[in-house]
Amino acid sequence: MIWRWFWREWRSPSLLIVWMALTLAVACVLALGSISDRMEKGLTQQSRDYMAGDRTLSSSSEVPAAWLQQARENGLQVSRQLTFMTMTFADQTPQLASVKAVDDSYPMFGQLQTDPPGQKPQAGTVLVAARLLALLNLKTGDAIDVGDATLKIAGEVIQEPDAGFNPFQTAPRLLMNLSDVAKTGAVQPGSRLTWRYKFAGDAPQLAAYDAWLQPKLKPDQRWTSVDNADDALGRSMQRAQQFLLLSALLTLMLAVAAVAVAMSHYCRSRYDLVAILKTLGADRAAIRKLIVGQWLAVLLLASVAGGLLGSGFEQILMIMLRPVLPGQLPAASLWPWVWAIGSLFVISLLIGLRPYRLLLATQPLRVLRRDIIAQVWPLKIYLPVMAIIVVTLLALLVGGSKLLWALLGGIVLLALLLAALGWGSLLLLRRVSVRHLALRLAINRLLRQPWTTLSQLAAFSLSFMLLALLLVMRGDLLDRWQQQLPADSPNYFLLNMTADQVPQVQAFLQSHQVKAEPFYPVARVRLTDINGKAADPGLDNALNRELNLTWQRERPDHNPLVAGEWPPKTGEVSMEAELAGRLGVGLGDSLTFTGDTQQFTAKISSLRKVDWESLRPNFFFIFPPGALDDQPQTWLTSFRLENNPPLLAQLNRQFPTLSLLDIGSIMRQIGQVLAQVSQALEIMVVLVTACGVLLLLAQIQVGMRQRRQELVVWRTLGAGKKLLRGTLWWEFALLGGVSGIAAAIGAEAALWGLQRKVFDFPWEPDLTLWLALPLTGAILLSLCGGWLGVRLLKGKALFRRFDGA
Repeated sequence: MIWRWFWREWRSPSLLIVWMALTLAVACVLALGSISDRMEKGLTQQSRDYMAGDRTLSSSSEVPAAWLQQARENGLQVSRQLTFMTMTFADQTPQLASVKAVDDSYPMFGQLQTDPPGQKPQAGTVLVAARLLALLNLKTGDAIDVGDATLKIAGEVIQEPDAGFNPFQTAPRLLMNLSDVAKTGAVQPGSRLTWRYKFAGDAPQLAAYDAWLQPKLKPDQRWTSVDNADDALGRSMQRAQQFLLLSALLTLMLAVAAVAVAMSHYCRSRYDLVAILKTLGADRAAIRKLIVGQWLAVLLLASVAGGLLGSGFEQILMIMLRPVLPGQLPAASLWPWVWAIGSLFVISLLIGLRPYRLLLATQPLRVLRRDIIAQVWPLKIYLPVMAIIVVTLLALLVGGSKLLWALLGGIVLLALLLAALGWGSLLLLRRVSVRHLALRLAINRLLRQPWTTLSQLAAFSLSFMLLALLLVMRGDLLDRWQQQLPADSPNYFLLNMTADQVPQVQAFLQSHQVKAEPFYPVARVRLTDINGKAADPGLDNALNRELNLTWQRERPDHNPLVAGEWPPKTGEVSMEAELAGRLGVGLGDSLTFTGDTQQFTAKISSLRKVDWESLRPNFFFIFPPGALDDQPQTWLTSFRLENNPPLLAQLNRQFPTLSLLDIGSIMRQIGQVLAQVSQALEIMVVLVTACGVLLLLAQIQVGMRQRRQELVVWRTLGAGKKLLRGTLWWEFALLGGVSGIAAAIGAEAALWGLQRKVFDFPWEPDLTLWLALPLTGAILLSLCGGWLGVRLLKGKALFRRFDGA
């Protein structure tokens, strides 16, 4: 009986829309949940490879042995590193080198790429960068003097797993064994050293050691985990997850809205049927059995279809993202399935419970009086409770991400705007005198049912807003992300220049048709006092190390001003805005710096927004020309050069004291991430668009019964089909235009939150939205109105009893 009832009702378009929306919700949560789960595990492994450990402890001095002993007692593996600068020699040729001394367990994770492959710094041997070999005219197998020690070159360093990106590294790399450091005599009291300790273990062991160690850390010590590691590629992959998460939220919200509209309409269309069944003797239990059985059948089919569709989408997304994912990702846990099936039942309960409760409570008297409707669970109570539950569940699903709050902020603003815009439009239309008969009839119908009109505006506006968000994200947001690394971005940094070498380097690059970026002077000093008082090192790690300062006449294009005026005058300085916030300083505050020669003080005259991920030279502080003349300075620049090893070798020979840093590999990795994520988002556009279309169809279905009845009356009074089609066309065109305007405002508000608070992009109004959404809304819905008019005005169909279709 239940299945016969179900298959009979399956022909109803409203029930079909409900099933499709639930299926897409399950598919979306399952596909993106599985990928997010696998990416999170894979990114953790990738971050471990980039860090060469699970945790890193950085310190300017050796940490107590008890700390390392405690880590071993907790079951952690420990590896030690020491970094310092020293002179190296080949015969009588000197060259400054950046030495990293490591123990035998380095690297615990990741791969040290060498030539020949598989080399590690053993006692008595070193691995050196190719540039150091070129500068000293050495080759593998030769001897090199490192301080007082003579060591054998075992191979060439190609890539360190934990090299990171530091444009101020002024010397080529040399890797040696920690046991040889004492022989070099390079480490003396007062030497500038950086100790790094790598830790590896499972999550409980690391958590226990985290809790034990962090209260003991000093201001000059930094404890880094895979969650706060500062590498460009890791941040790129995290943003990839955010884009996919945004797609999932948009799909879920549209699916919930489509289910709500379609389910409410389906149940209303079955009031008469249930009233007849009760009149014929069906008791409440029998009807409840039919209704619950039918609903469980819909959920079962949605679960099966959504599971299959979600698994298919997951495989497609994995194929698209595979080139940028870290190797073989681990299998997903069961949580995505739990969330997918759980979201199905939660959505069905929250959205379908009240409509089905009203359907079950239909009174037999409705057979005689169609205005008899049961009063169950007032909307003024039910809607706020349902909204709170939905928001809470979404917050649990996405972990309280800012994405959710930006979207909800846009929807709340949209609701407020619709209330004002809807009523304002209706009041304006009342005062407008229209001669065109079809347009006047359309306006009169919208005015006659203001609440129905506003509900349709809300549904259409929500669809347009969420669809616009994803399309803009796919285009504008992703483009702005890519614009941080345009195709002509510099891929080499040239450092450690003297002032006398700057014009010589400029001439060399110009003679070889290489365009250099601006040349920046660099002075290394410490920030010691704020407003005449000693700076607290606990405020920020920047107070525990030397900072790289510069002076510039022109403000860097990638450093927009947040506050104040440019350029800084004598005795003033421009400061990076985020550091100013962390230190609690602002315009007019006084900062004192201590360099190698003297102290000097400057007042903050402007604050700049600095994009630290742009792989360009960036500085916390920029001074006016002449302010750093009393401080020792070196210069740096950057340029782009395609594969041209001979030119680089010539540059090294002509300027042997300069340091050349190649960042091309980092840029290629990030570019690959961007390209693959862009392709994956095209799949998500399909999902979100499908849910948006379902919501539009569900809302159109709602008005079909009443429109059919009105058209019957108008046709009886002599109205022609052309007039009636025109009336429907104008009605939907007006709805689409007003919905597009409201959607543009809501989308702009949500984009402001996403760009400023989530993706950290500068926000700019998108004028395309203000033109495209109202125009697209009017055209799309007018076409829907035209289609509806053709369907409703088909001869006998106009006078046939409306069956809910």
